[in-house]
Formats: sequence, structure tokens, C-alpha cells
Amino acid sequence: MRKKVSKRSIKEKIGIFIIAVVLAFTINLCFDFFIVEYTSSGFGEIINEISLCYELSDALAKEKSDFAIFIRNRDNIETLIESCKRTDEIVDKLELDIERRERYAKIWSIKNSYPIYAKSRQEIIESKYDVKDFIEKVYDIYEMQDYLIGYGERLMDVTLSENNAIYQKRSEFFKKMPLLIGIILIPIIVLVVYMALRLQTLIISPINKMVEVSKNIAKNDFSDDDIVIKNNDEMGDLTNAFNKMKHATSGYISSLEERYELSELLHKEAMEKMNMEKRLNEARFDLLKNQINPHFLFNTLNIIAASANLEDAKDTENMIRALGNIFRYSLKTDEKQVSLERELSIVKDYMYIQKMRFGERVFYDIDSKVENDRAFIPSFSLQPIVENAIVHGISKKEEGGKVVIRVWERENVLHIIVADTGVGMSEERLEELRDFMQKRSTSKIGIGFGNIYKRIKNMYKNGDLRIYSKEGKMTVVYFLIPQSDYL
Repeated sequence: MRKKVSKRSIKEKIGIFIIAVVLAFTINLCFDFFIVEYTSSGFGEIINEISLCYELSDALAKEKSDFAIFIRNRDNIETLIESCKRTDEIVDKLELDIERRERYAKIWSIKNSYPIYAKSRQEIIESKYDVKDFIEKVYDIYEMQDYLIGYGERLMDVTLSENNAIYQKRSEFFKKMPLLIGIILIPIIVLVVYMALRLQTLIISPINKMVEVSKNIAKNDFSDDDIVIKNNDEMGDLTNAFNKMKHATSGYISSLEERYELSELLHKEAMEKMNMEKRLNEARFDLLKNQINPHFLFNTLNIIAASANLEDAKDTENMIRALGNIFRYSLKTDEKQVSLERELSIVKDYMYIQKMRFGERVFYDIDSKVENDRAFIPSFSLQPIVENAIVHGISKKEEGGKVVIRVWERENVLHIIVADTGVGMSEERLEELRDFMQKRSTSKIGIGFGNIYKRIKNMYKNGDLRIYSKEGKMTVVYFLIPQSDYL
């Protein structure tokens, strides 16, 4: 038997157990239903019979009282009619059961005599006082009422006596009920308990063993013996797979331990490489600050020379001062991060020189919604972008264009937009630029823009620099500079 059970699948074993439990529950439910039905039907009949006898006695007594009042005062006729109607209904409800002879006799007498009484009663109700033999007929009705009331009381006695005997008989049955319940349910309970213990042996015990071994494996302890069970079901397959996994995990852990030191070494080398790259970017930035665009310097000097001959010396003085400010900021500023106010001041100096160069072809507009002296950005980050907008965007358009700078702060992040109405970029060029930003490719995109992007990424955890452009229309550079996560 055990071998047959062990060969069954877990689904079949659980199915057998469920069937046994359902069977036990069903048998118990049916037995309980039988008891309730037997009890309710038996005692319900007893209660109904006794209740009907009480109602009959009460109705007859009420009718007798209402009839006596009616004889004295005929205004009470409606009350009497209601009492008679109630008595008629109750008499009709009395059922003749020939198997209960004594009770049968009493009910038969009542049913046989009641129509005669009802006929005489109706004659008196409908008659006048001058009817012949009125008084004699009234007393005849009184006698019939007493006769019916007496039979009603005897019917009550007989009903109580018979139903008491029925109750005593059924009480004997109820005394044997525990024995019957035990005979029916104990074998089923024993079967269910046996199957539950078998399921525990076949399923629960192996699972508990695997849980115990798993806890030891989590502690890097693989010394436990393999779990051995004789089940030829899914649990047997699971146990075999678990044993194989334990051996495989043991080998894998050993391999990981051997590789750990190598991984640590590689990690250290990677960190050193990142630090070197960061230092290289800083060196590139320092190089950028010390570089001056030869073309920009040449054109500026030509403008200064021309202005000296054609205009008042005031313009020349302003241009020289603006140029000096730019040179001083680019060559002597060592801070990685400066106030927005300083950076915008250099942009304004640069745009003054470009206005002198291009005249009405170049316009600029700066609108800052923040306190410039309290906001900080990477040094020398806005002027190269503005210069790129002039040189590569606006100067190539005959009608010129406009540079717009907008600054605002939201959720402790500084938002800066540098937009120009220059020639823009093609989709290919824009994708090349974005590829550099995301993948750090080696595309030639200009040392200024690439340097600014890398510095923002290195200096701020959540900083970013984005670019948008439409060929022939515009270019927009979007700065995101957090004010609290400077690295």
C-alpha cells in the first residue's frame, strides 16, 4: 500500500486527502441534517397539535362569552360573527388520524357535532326575540357550547398524553446519538489523520529538511549530507535537483572566492583610471582657459584700430576694458565654480565687443529670475557657448541674429537656456553631437562644448547639458545645474 502511495504524484496524493476530508464533512453534514430534520419535524408536529388544541379551547370560550353578550345586547353581533368565524377555521384545521384512535375519537366527535351547533347558533343570530321557543333554543346552544368546550379539553388531555409518549420515545433515540456519531465518524477521522501523517512524511518532512540545509548554505556551510527520500514523485525529483544544486553552488562559491581578489584588483585599477580621466579633464579645462582664439583676437584688434580713427576714444576705451576683463577672467580664474553674476558679466563684455564688430546684425537679451550672486555655475561655461552661437550661427547669416539667455531656478536646480537665431545644425550634425554627449565618442565637435559637458557631469551628480537645433532656424543649449550636489 505504501509503495503504491509513494508512486503517486503530489497532485494525486493531495487529491485523495481532499476527497477523504470532503467525504467526512459530507457524511457529518448529512447526519446533522437528518438529526435536525428528525427533531424539527417531530417536535414541530407536537407543538402544532398542542397549539391547535389551545386555540380551539380559547376560541370556544371566546365564542361562548360573545354569544352570551349578544343575547343581552344584539349590538355585539359583529364581534360574535368574528368569534364564530375563528372557531370555524380552527375546527377545519383538526386532522383525523385513524392510527391515533383516542385522539381520532375526540376530533371526530367535535367535527360531527360542531355543524349541528353552528346551524342552531346561526338560527338564533338571525332570529327575533318573538320566535317560538327562543329561550329554550338559547339554552340548548349553551349546552352544546359546554359540550364542545368539554370535548376540547379532553382533546387537549389526549394530545398532551400521546405527544408525551412520542417525546419519551424520541428521547431514547437521542440518548443513543453519541454512539451513532462515534460509529460513523471515528473511522473517517482515523483515515483523515492517517493520510495527513502520510502527507507530512512524503511532502512536509523533505521540505523542512531542505529549508534547514538551505539555511546552512546561506551561512556558506555545505557540510550537510544529501537529502534522501524514497518518493517517486515531484518531491523526489525536487530533492534530487536540490542535492545537485548544493554541489554546484559549493563549486561556484569556491570559484567566486578565487576570483574575489582579482575582482578587487580590477576595481582598484578602474578607480585609478577614473581619477586619471578626471584629472585629464581638469587639465584640458586649464588648457582651454589659456587659449585665445587667434581669429577673435585679430578681428578685435582691427575693430579697435578702426574705432580709434573714426570714433571718439570712449568706444575704444570700452572695448579695451571689455577685452581686458575677458583676458583677465580666462587666464587668472582658478575656481572650478563661480557665481552666475561673474559669468554673465563676462558674457556681457564679450557681446559688447561683438556688437562693435557686427553692429546691428547682432542683438542679445539676458533675463535672470534668480539672485545672480547667490547662484553658482562652472567657470567659463557660458561665454564659450555664446561665442559658438556668434561664430558658427549668427555670423553666417547675412541678416544676423539674436542671442537670448534665460535663467530661472526650480526645486534647487538652476535652469539656463542659451538660444540663438543662427543657421542651426542638420539632423546628422546634431546626432553626432548628442552621440558624443551620451557615449563619449571621439567625434570632432569642438573642444569648448565637449569640455563644458564633461565638467558639468564631473562636478554635479545630477547635472546635465542638452542641445536642440533646427537647421536654418535656431540652436538651443539647455543647462541643468543643481545647487546642492556639487562634488
